[in-house]
Parts: sequence; C-alpha cells; structure tokens
Amino acid sequence: MTGAADRPSRAIDHRAIALLGLVTIVAYGSWYYAFGVLLDPIRIDTGWSESTLAGSFSVGIVTVGLASLAGGRVLDRLGHRTVLLLGGLGGGAALLATSFAPGPALFTVTSAVAMGFLGGFGFYHATMTTAVRVSPGDPVRAIAVLTIWGAFASVLYLPMTAALVDRFDWRVTIRVLALAAVVVFTVAALVVPAVPVENTVDRVPLRRLLAATVQGPERRAFTAAVALGGIAMSTILVYQVPAMTAAGLPLTTAATVAGIRGFSQIAGRIPLSPIVSRLGSGGALVLAFGAIAAGGALLAFSGSIVVALAFAVVAGFGIGAFSPLQGIKAEELFERDTLGATMGSYSTVLMVSGAVGPAVAGIVADATDDRRTASVVILVAAVGAMAFAARLRAEPAAVAGARGSV
Repeated sequence: MTGAADRPSRAIDHRAIALLGLVTIVAYGSWYYAFGVLLDPIRIDTGWSESTLAGSFSVGIVTVGLASLAGGRVLDRLGHRTVLLLGGLGGGAALLATSFAPGPALFTVTSAVAMGFLGGFGFYHATMTTAVRVSPGDPVRAIAVLTIWGAFASVLYLPMTAALVDRFDWRVTIRVLALAAVVVFTVAALVVPAVPVENTVDRVPLRRLLAATVQGPERRAFTAAVALGGIAMSTILVYQVPAMTAAGLPLTTAATVAGIRGFSQIAGRIPLSPIVSRLGSGGALVLAFGAIAAGGALLAFSGSIVVALAFAVVAGFGIGAFSPLQGIKAEELFERDTLGATMGSYSTVLMVSGAVGPAVAGIVADATDDRRTASVVILVAAVGAMAFAARLRAEPAAVAGARGSV
C-alpha cells in the first residue's frame, strides 16, 4: 500500500491542471452535454422518434462505461499522453461521421463510438487520475481545482451549442464540436508533462479490479450510490433542456439556464474541502445526492424562470459536489497505483447504470407526451443514492486507514 508519508510533496501544477480542465470541458461538452440541446433539432429535422434518439444516447453511455475500463488501464500502463491522443482523434473522427449519418442506425453507432472515445479517455476518471499524478502532494486540492475547470463544460457548451444550431443546423454544429475536441485533446497530450507509471496494473487482472468495487460493505455502498447517482445525473443532463422547454421556456432560455446549472457546479466544488473535513466524504455525498433530488423535483415545475433558476442552482451544487467526491472517495478506498483502472471501473458503473435513466425517460415521454416525467426518474434514483451514501463511514481517516490491496 502506498501511504501518505511515502507520497512526494510538491506544489500543484496549475498549468497542467488547467489543460486537463480544458480536456474535461471538451470531453463532457462535445456530446454528453450538447446532446440535450440537439435532441429537438435532430428530431424535428429527421423525424426520428424521441425514444430512438434517447436510446442512442443510452447506448453511448454504456459505450463510455465500457471504454472507461480500457481508458483506465491504458492510463496506468502507458500514461496520459497516449490516452489523450486516442480520445481526441478517435472522438473527433466519430463525431464527424455522426454529422453525416443518414439514418438512426448509423447515427446511433457513430455517436456511441464518439462518446466512447471522448468519455472513456477524457472523462474525470482519466483527468482526475492524471491531476493526482502531476500534483501528488495534495490530491484533494488537485481534484477540486480540476473539477472547478470542469464545471464550465455546461456553461460553455450548452449556450454555444444552442447558438450554433440556431445559426446553422445540427450537422454543422456537430462538426464544430468535433474540431474543438481534436484540437484541445491533442494540445493537452503534447503539453501536460509525462509522469512515470509503475504499471502495477499489468499484475492485477481486470476481473479482480472490478471485484474490488464490491469487496466489503464500504465499497459496496459506494458502488451502489455511484450507480444510482449516475441514473439521476444522466437523466438531468439529457432532459434538463427538453423538460424546461416542455414546461414553457424558449430553447435559448432553457439552454442558458442549463448552462447556469453547469456554472453552479462550482458552488459544490469551491467549498468541498471544508465540507469533507466537517462531514466526511460519506456525509458530503449524502448532501450532494439530496441536492440532486431536490433539483429533480424543481425541474418538473421549471416553466417559471424563478423555479428554473432554483433548479439550476440546487442541481448544479449537487452534481458539482458528486463528481469530485467520486474521486476523493475512491482515492480513500483504493491503491493509487491502480487508481486509473479503479476510476475507470467506477466510470463504468456510473455510465452503464446511468444509461437506464434517459432510456426510461424517453419511453415515458413518448407514452405520456410529457417530458417533465423525467423528474420522477431523477428523484427516485437520487433518494436511493442518498440511502446508500448514508451507510458510508463519516470520517475519511477511518476509511483511509482501512485501505487494502486490490
């Protein structure tokens, strides 16, 4: 086990974390966030059903989950430069192909591949692990700073996507998103300093890494909380804009409010260190899931701009805290030498379970012709996540001291 005393101490590499933050913004923004804005324009232009489009996104989420396992292991074996180049070039090429898709089948395949590359090689499991490795002296602060950057994904990409699709069309918009992904990932791959990896993951079978996520009550509760949190979060990300427009807000207003929701994630990240110090990582997760649940309830009544803004602030706080808390808790429970693969495993849990939310919400929306029913999915999943998070130990030190090898 790598103890705290054995870890080198040095200042946070702010330039590297800023570049990793830009990767995070682009990785999440390019499709995971932008899709909610593009849903109606694609549906109206093509005539494809809502359940088909929501289903394509769910397939993409599953693909991200599976790709995250590969991304985490490549990160532990070859380092972040290989991971970032694969993510940017593969994701950009697949997004470009998506923009030319003539039918829903090819659209589903290419967009899922794009999500797999962008998410599997650029989501938080990759950038958090890299941030910890380039600034090993203060992992909590490194994660917190990175996720403050990441909070701007919604702020930038939701209004930008709405502006592009209003000015051009959804196909041109996707091509712009593809180009941005290639450029940002490639620059980060070339500039973020290389960090030697011990490659201990080669000696740990994948099935053992996956099994470790359910070893003992602490890890099982954390895994269940992440899974249910994934359902709630993915449903918000896909249906926040459609639900607000269904409630009566114009598309541009709804996208702007959703961007504010992304910006509000900073409120869940700036005070994260004192929150964790006071409540422990488990208590902080309970607080985060409670905010997501409240935000889900508010989304059903978001036709009023006041309620919509309340949704943005409350849900933003919850999602903002949830993302870094996954990394903080995993860093407490697992060995750092296999943290990339471990975080990849948890990204798989988050994404594969998260695929359920948009798929169910899309089916219900087709059946009821009311997208506000997505709030029910969000509320039920977030309350369940709270229940499991409440089982986590209150004091991080107790958990860190109980860490064992995978």
